[in-house]
Amino acid sequence: MTKVHNSDIHLLLSHILNKNPDILLDGILAQISEIKSRKVLKDTLFYMEKQQILMNPSLIIHNCENHTNRYLIAEVKNWNDLYRRIICKNYETIEAAYYIRSWRGNRLAYVKYHNTLEKEVQNVVEEGSIEYFRIIHPQSLSDRALASAWEMEPGKKSHIPSEKLDKHLDWDYDTKQVFRWLNINYRLSLTEIARQIKTSRTTVRRKKEMIREAVHVYYPTFIHKYSSYSFILSSFLTEYPEFLLKVFENLSATSYLFGSQNRTLCYLATTLPGYLMRTLENLEERGVVEDLNAEITAKGWNQIEEEYKQGKIPEKFFWMFKRIKRKKSKL
Repeated sequence: MTKVHNSDIHLLLSHILNKNPDILLDGILAQISEIKSRKVLKDTLFYMEKQQILMNPSLIIHNCENHTNRYLIAEVKNWNDLYRRIICKNYETIEAAYYIRSWRGNRLAYVKYHNTLEKEVQNVVEEGSIEYFRIIHPQSLSDRALASAWEMEPGKKSHIPSEKLDKHLDWDYDTKQVFRWLNINYRLSLTEIARQIKTSRTTVRRKKEMIREAVHVYYPTFIHKYSSYSFILSSFLTEYPEFLLKVFENLSATSYLFGSQNRTLCYLATTLPGYLMRTLENLEERGVVEDLNAEITAKGWNQIEEEYKQGKIPEKFFWMFKRIKRKKSKL
């Protein structure tokens, strides 16, 4: 059972899954010499899932002809104001939202959405397009590895080009339903998805292949389990985005760098929020970033989590690696 709880193996499994989100168990087993049996592999993956070290895959749609990713940061009165005034009135276009409680009573909302909001948001302090989106997979078992960033030199200035697919996505009813179920559990069988949306397995396979070409698919990973982490949202100017990607690989959980040619944002997961804040300030002092704004988020929201809490999605559909006990037939 030692391997089941081994963080080095957890990190390696995360890398394998994120390199190929569709990989089957036998494919994983062929790539990890530290695990010899299928049973130990399944036990390890289930332990990671149960402890929220490995989370259900997330799907981020690329920019394309009829889908543009955008964000805004606005002043709000409180969480209820964010939820009722912004989320509920723009439910179909908002993909994620975070609530930030700042010093001296300031309250902020970060909202990621696509195309145009149905209801205009007031008191916006920052907004823009998300022209690129980079997932930063953890390369370290401890956030203390971030100390190396204080010694790293940024080197040459860099540039992350805008990312846009030259295609029009056909988001018909079946496509939207398949996308929803892939967001619930990307590893759910085609047969089960077909059963839930009352269509054929062939249709689900075809829709999944189309969706796969239009999205980032990744497994969020939290080496010390999700509940141990704080989340920092930061916005700044930088001419060294590639350097920042290398810096934040030293964290022990999945993080993100995204934005446009005008503004860069980071959403960082850490077990050491104070130290990460000081690291961001150090980067500003060294001129790597400018006009830095950074806050710890207090609460987050997305549609799938809300539907689960409302009882609309049974828990059984979220499990990726849990063994299903089947009833024995009576002789």
